[in-house]
Amino acid sequence: MDEARIAIGLMSGTSADGIDAVLVRTNGIAPPRLLADLHLPYPESLHRRILALYQPGENEIDRLGALHRELGERFADAALRVCQRGGLAIERVAVIGSHGQTVRHRPPEFTLQIADPFIIAARTGVVTVADFRPADLARGGEGAPLVPLFHQVLFARPGQRVAVVNLGGIANVTALSGDARTLLIAGDTGPANTLIDLLATRLNHGARAVDRDGAAARRGQVDPRALDWLMAHPYLARSFPKSTGREAFGAELLEAFLVAFPHLEGDDGFATLTQFTVETVADAACRLLPPHPERLILCGGGARNPAIVEGLARRLPLAHLSDAEDMGVDVSTLEAQAFAWFAVRTLRGLTVSVPGATGATMPAVLGAIHPVTEVART
Repeated sequence: MDEARIAIGLMSGTSADGIDAVLVRTNGIAPPRLLADLHLPYPESLHRRILALYQPGENEIDRLGALHRELGERFADAALRVCQRGGLAIERVAVIGSHGQTVRHRPPEFTLQIADPFIIAARTGVVTVADFRPADLARGGEGAPLVPLFHQVLFARPGQRVAVVNLGGIANVTALSGDARTLLIAGDTGPANTLIDLLATRLNHGARAVDRDGAAARRGQVDPRALDWLMAHPYLARSFPKSTGREAFGAELLEAFLVAFPHLEGDDGFATLTQFTVETVADAACRLLPPHPERLILCGGGARNPAIVEGLARRLPLAHLSDAEDMGVDVSTLEAQAFAWFAVRTLRGLTVSVPGATGATMPAVLGAIHPVTEVART
């Protein structure tokens, strides 16, 4: 039962910039061994169509159905390509774990990830595990964040208070107390890159853009009054565990922010929104690991943003700051690796969700298994 298997992990985050695909060897218990990885960017038109589904709109069910199928084809293509890059025949892969593309996250009512797993299984001929989040909601959880169990396996150190910070579109913190008797606690802290990216895209006349290397934020000055306005967001007062998404920290909030502070549509706006990410992450880390974490490990795209990293270093001067790569883990593929690892756990009947991270009443085996009876590659 402990024998390692070849697995593929597929992931697209809330930034909806493309698909991360990994090929790993894992038994679903020990950290996986990364064999190959790739990133397939979404075309600009597809990126916009995904973002348009984040809020209710006209004809959304038809648009959702079409995207569900189209993304299934793209995810299948990513799986085949990463296998080719790793020099392995697809027939050697035991399972694919597909997170899909989140388009709505509204716990406790529902969470919705698309990229049809039936298509992935049919095109690749590989058993596919998908829809990881709903089983946690059925047990009273929020279905997110799910990666904290993986964080624990990768980064827990006896006797050391470690905060693992994932800086994707939304930020989340996993609190590792260093004491095996203490329950793992985690949760979403608020935005990481979402509001920053939305402002960059707005200034780029709607074409996808980012504040590369935090350059605009480093040129600008934080507006204290605007930062106080952001920090008054009601989500921040909720206790952990908790989760959020673009519904709370997306286009509507940015629009309200710029209406209240129209002078911040520039470098000072980037500086203020970046500091908002820094403050919310630092506050959460200190709440979960009082008085402060001894070590902060950064993951996700925001770990490559010097403005965020420097801000966290200033805000938490007593914490040793590093990124996942300092500990031998690839920052850009960590979440895709997690879902490959989860898929193997699902096949083995092992739990994935952590009540202290999602608020569920009990841990659960997550994901629906999509078997294959024939191969229908295109």
